[in-house]
Amino acid sequence: MRLSGKVAVVTGSTFGIGRETALLFAKEGAKVVVSGRTVEAGEQVVKEIQADGGQAIFFRADVSVARDMRDLIEATVKTYGKLDVLFNNAGLLTYQGKVADEPEESWDLGIAVNLKGVYLGIKYAVPEMIRNGGGSIISNSSMWGIAASHRSGGSYAASKAGIIGLTKQSALDYAPYKIRINCVLPGDIAFVGATRPKEYWTRPEVVQERSAHQPLPKMGDTRDVAYAVLYLASDESMFVTGSSLVVDGGMTIAEVMAGRTAPS
Repeated sequence: MRLSGKVAVVTGSTFGIGRETALLFAKEGAKVVVSGRTVEAGEQVVKEIQADGGQAIFFRADVSVARDMRDLIEATVKTYGKLDVLFNNAGLLTYQGKVADEPEESWDLGIAVNLKGVYLGIKYAVPEMIRNGGGSIISNSSMWGIAASHRSGGSYAASKAGIIGLTKQSALDYAPYKIRINCVLPGDIAFVGATRPKEYWTRPEVVQERSAHQPLPKMGDTRDVAYAVLYLASDESMFVTGSSLVVDGGMTIAEVMAGRTAPS
């Protein structure tokens, strides 16, 4: 198993990419700390992991609150003795529209969760990983961190781009301690959440629309991102740090972004 003997924290793992990654980490041998703000959903993920023979606990935390993140890391080490992997996954889209139209409250919340949350994760994980002799931190950015979109917004684009810069700087800072810090940039990904039931993503018109603006003719799935994160969490990526791994089906390739895909 690719994460045998490792301890991993996954923020925002009550649904979507985080949930899929937590389940995959457990299947690959990691002891997983599931974290999020919804207790019932988090405990359900833990039950699924345990039912499959894995080890996991749930810890409620708001990534934008320093005390919560500090307590999350402390609880992980207290329970499992160390920290090997942190996936800074928690994030949200607070506003879609023009930059100047975004309310200040929306901006503050988007930056606090998406960017400050990553900073706090790194801040509290690094000391434990130094004590552990190394580790891997992966953060969830977005293709909208490198390309603009009418479906994005100011705080989302700024925070996701900020994650890329923060990844590079922290990777440089902590490489001497054998801590690898990378990020993933997902494209359009189908996931079940509060606003999108599973049935929505299987509608033919949705699949066709979502697949029309990328070279690879498939719907992006949470598993596609989870396996990318798994690679960066595992020892297979021991020579990879400061990298931004794009997982978008090729959507950020120039003309495809404008919807001018011309399949042969």
